[in-house]
Amino acid sequence: MRNFKITLEYDGASFCGWQSQGQGERTVQDELEGVFLKIFKKPVKAVASGRTDSGVHARGQVVSFKASTRMKALEIKRALNGHLPPDIAVHEALEVEEGFHAQYSVKEKTYRYTILNRPWRSAFLRDRALFYPYPLNMSRMRKAAGYLIGRHDFKTFQAHDPERSERRTVRTIKNIVIKRDGELIHVDMTADGFLYKMVRNIAGTLLAVGSGHLAPKEMPGILKARDRKKARDTAPAHGLCLMRVQY
Repeated sequence: MRNFKITLEYDGASFCGWQSQGQGERTVQDELEGVFLKIFKKPVKAVASGRTDSGVHARGQVVSFKASTRMKALEIKRALNGHLPPDIAVHEALEVEEGFHAQYSVKEKTYRYTILNRPWRSAFLRDRALFYPYPLNMSRMRKAAGYLIGRHDFKTFQAHDPERSERRTVRTIKNIVIKRDGELIHVDMTADGFLYKMVRNIAGTLLAVGSGHLAPKEMPGILKARDRKKARDTAPAHGLCLMRVQY
């Protein structure tokens, strides 16, 4: 058995997330494993760096898998891109050491939340960015985000999910960059790991700060409360994208 690592992108708009649901829903994992079956003629399990939810996109998702094959990594990449649907594409395929694991070997991840900040909506970006037509004060958002950088208990920003009841809610956010690119505002968050819907809950709270509904100085209290009710609404999934995974 040989161990492989692939990096892929996908448009999450028509997927019910990464993970196979077993109920007939369309997922990225099912699409990928279906193509593995065609290529390797036997079931091969795909392990991702982490699960993305329904509607969430990825530009740099990493997947590892083990297969008994004589194919070279480049041949596997070409075969995958030849069989995968148009909304999934493989950037890179490599053979890696036996101990590499796409999930457990992760050192940090970067997610981007994108906001379309202008008075009128976009037909082209409707599945790529949150449309927010009201003014946003980016200096206030940056100040509030600064309180989140470092090692903290982020339970306040963890959504409840019985299947993901993580006991340890301490994470280290290494950086949050908020920048404007024309009519788009990008919120990039890099951390050693993220809790369930943590990025979207932080993004929703930063929107409340930028719109003037929260003061930046309130962020430390919200963080320390360890109470999901203290944070603001979860930002919609379609504005979120997994940008890269570092090992």
